[in-house]
Amino acid sequence: MGAERSVQDTTELPVTYTEHLTVDLKKDKKLTFVVQGIFVLVALIAVAAGLLLRLPLETGWSPVVTIPVTLAACLVYMALHEATHGITLQLLTKVRPSYKVRFPFLTTGNRAYLTRRTAVIVALAPVVFWGIVLLASLLTLPDDYRMTAYIVLALNFAGSAGDFVEVFLVSKQPRAALIQDDGNKLHVFLPRE
Repeated sequence: MGAERSVQDTTELPVTYTEHLTVDLKKDKKLTFVVQGIFVLVALIAVAAGLLLRLPLETGWSPVVTIPVTLAACLVYMALHEATHGITLQLLTKVRPSYKVRFPFLTTGNRAYLTRRTAVIVALAPVVFWGIVLLASLLTLPDDYRMTAYIVLALNFAGSAGDFVEVFLVSKQPRAALIQDDGNKLHVFLPRE
C-alpha cells in the first residue's frame, strides 16, 4: 500500500519495476478498430447535431474559400493538439517531448515514466483545453467563421479518439503503475511481486 502512495513521475525507471504491458494503438487491430469507431461515431454525432439542432453554421464564403480555410484550420489544430500534449508533458515532467509525423498521424512522446494521473492529464489536456477555446470561438466568431470553427471543434473530439482509448487503458492499470508513452507505443511498468 505504501509503494502505491509513493509512486510519482520520474525520468528513471525504479529498479523495482519491470515492463508489464506494451500497447501499440496503431498496430493493434482491435484497438485501431475501436479508435476508428470512436472517431466515426463522434463525427456522425457532430453532423447530426448540426442538422437536428439547426445550428447557425451558414457562411457567406464560397466553397472555393471555405474548403481551403477549413482544411488549413484543421491542419493548424492538429499541430496545436500535439503541441498541447508536449507542453503539458514538459510542464509536468520537466522532460523535453519528442514529436513525430507519421502521415496521417502526428505523435508526441516522452521518455519520462508517468503516474496514471499524469498520463491521463497529458492525454486529455488537448481535448479539454481546445474544446473550451473552440466552443468559446464558435459562440463569438463572426458568422462566416462558424462552420470552420464547428468542424474544428468536431475534429477536436473525434481526433482525440486515440487519447480516449489511452485513458481507458491507463485507468485499468494498478495504482502503482508507471506509464511511458514514447509516441509509438504505450508501455506499462509495474513493481515486481
